[in-house]
Amino acid sequence: MRSSLATFLDDFRRHGDATAIVAYRGNRRIASTWAELATLADRCAAELMRRQISMGERVVLWGSNGLEWMAAFFGCLQRGVIVVPLDPAGALDFAQRVIENTRPQLILGHRELLRSLGESLPTFAFEDFAQQLPQPSGTDLRDPALALDTPFQILFTSGTTAEPKGIVHTHRNVLASLDPIEREMQKYLKYERPFHPIRFLHTLPLSHVFGQFMGLWIPPLLAAEVHFETRLQAQRLIETIHRERISVVCSVPRVLDLLRSHLLALEPSLAERIQAAGGEKAWKRWWRFRKIHRLFGYKFWAFVCGGASLSSDLESFW
Repeated sequence: MRSSLATFLDDFRRHGDATAIVAYRGNRRIASTWAELATLADRCAAELMRRQISMGERVVLWGSNGLEWMAAFFGCLQRGVIVVPLDPAGALDFAQRVIENTRPQLILGHRELLRSLGESLPTFAFEDFAQQLPQPSGTDLRDPALALDTPFQILFTSGTTAEPKGIVHTHRNVLASLDPIEREMQKYLKYERPFHPIRFLHTLPLSHVFGQFMGLWIPPLLAAEVHFETRLQAQRLIETIHRERISVVCSVPRVLDLLRSHLLALEPSLAERIQAAGGEKAWKRWWRFRKIHRLFGYKFWAFVCGGASLSSDLESFW
């Protein structure tokens, strides 16, 4: 087992100039490398040291998925500062209650969200990271007291009818699940080489455990690319999967249902054709549905679905 989750920064540096993150802002496509992510995470850690925010103190993270979010997260991680991630699509009053409960030393996020909190709280906008974060000293910024049982985040359940409940996660909590995956994965990495890089289309908030596993922990093990998409429109998702040669879509069942509805609108007879293909060998099914495969692109091969129950009919359709 890794000594802590901060060791992922070593993976980032080893992957170097390979693309790590692709974020979409309107019509803009913003790509960042693993090396850039590691450097920005170090600068965030240096900012925490400059502000004298120490191990065990809390920082709220409220913004959209992307380079700055991940850099802030890993900057806190290596300093032992506890991250309190909030869903950027969540309600303002929920965010305010979480902030009141956790009493953070700093709130990091997108400027528009931070403005909604007023001016009484210490904030630092993602948009200012590039210009205002200090340069790291070049020494290892990890707090030497980091251990498996060090808390690294507090995740809050939705508290629409009651006070939100914060669940404290330690490094060991994540690594207990991740370690067997990483160990077993070593047997199969040689088969991944012809298809490298694996590209994940990530449609989940990084403020949830499933979103974190598919956005923060699994991709570095494969030096995979993570493409963050927040606009869940079926046509846009399919175009992105095809254009970017996406390998895996990470989603909740609602996204699979959205894509199914879109395909059935394009081809009304699709459901009957699927039923008629029952029991066929894989290569015959592939040929029968070649138009669908061509629509998504030939590198796309899997959905990883979680966060809610998957209905049997939706599973059978795909």
